[in-house]
Amino acid sequence: MSENVKNTETQKKEPSKGVQILKKVINTVVNVLIVIVLIVSVLIAALALTSKATGISTIFGYTIQTIQSDSMKGGSPDGYPEGDFGKGDLMIAKAIDGNTDIEYDVGDIVTFIEQDTDGNNAYIVHRIINKVEGKDGNYSYQTQGDNREMSEVPDQRDVSNYLIKGQFVSVYYTAGYKGTIIKGVGGFLDYLRTQQGFFFVVLLPMIAFFLYELVRVVMNASSYRRAKDDEKKQAAVEAAVAEALSEKAGNAPSDNMTDEEREQFKQFLAFKKMQEQQAEEQKSESSEDQSEKAAEEPSDNAAEDKPEEKEQEESKE
Repeated sequence: MSENVKNTETQKKEPSKGVQILKKVINTVVNVLIVIVLIVSVLIAALALTSKATGISTIFGYTIQTIQSDSMKGGSPDGYPEGDFGKGDLMIAKAIDGNTDIEYDVGDIVTFIEQDTDGNNAYIVHRIINKVEGKDGNYSYQTQGDNREMSEVPDQRDVSNYLIKGQFVSVYYTAGYKGTIIKGVGGFLDYLRTQQGFFFVVLLPMIAFFLYELVRVVMNASSYRRAKDDEKKQAAVEAAVAEALSEKAGNAPSDNMTDEEREQFKQFLAFKKMQEQQAEEQKSESSEDQSEKAAEEPSDNAAEDKPEEKEQEESKE
């Protein structure tokens, strides 16, 4: 009967299998989200640090930049390959970093810097539509967007304003290289770089995850304490039952006992024997300490008796 009660109490305390699975799923999802937020945080920090020099983030020789207009939307009207990307797309291109050894041709897509009316640097991603060889043998280049509705005329009207290799920041497409376009991601990345985006997408979730983990730690500690208390209560109950059986049956199990009572009685005898052994060990240790103290006392007493002996000798004289 007591075994059935014990099993019933255990079933009440232990959560169901469905609840356990749900907790595991929630913990897994939270851990995955934490990893994602950490990766995003590291990515934002890396992009911010690497964009200080040129204004475009550069990682391992590749630029990560957001397309700011639809001037390349629709593809080349002249039949050149690649292109057809627009505002908000993310471009991964090869960083030039002043490298003048790369050969460019008509149809290549490059990034260059152009100042707007406010004097701020604007990063233009357009296609080379013409190149002219100078007297020194070096080429200069004319660019224009593929979307003729937005880019009606070339970016450089006069040959003297044509671009040179050193003005290119990155190259998206040449005969020997093709970059990567990820649709729609660039706008989200730009939003993450703002204070508002960083707060809502990175900082706020990190605070929420921290609070969640703190609550989970407190709940686990509380559950652990409750489990320990329950174990102590259960042990006390079992000891009381066994002691009552012992008083009833003496030092040996009775034939009138049930199997459950007999098992509890055996556990109690084993527990009682362990207590007696511990008491004997403590008693033995105590007697050893007393012997050591007794061995030290004569020397102390002898030292104290020397002045008395000296006084007796003087009185005799």
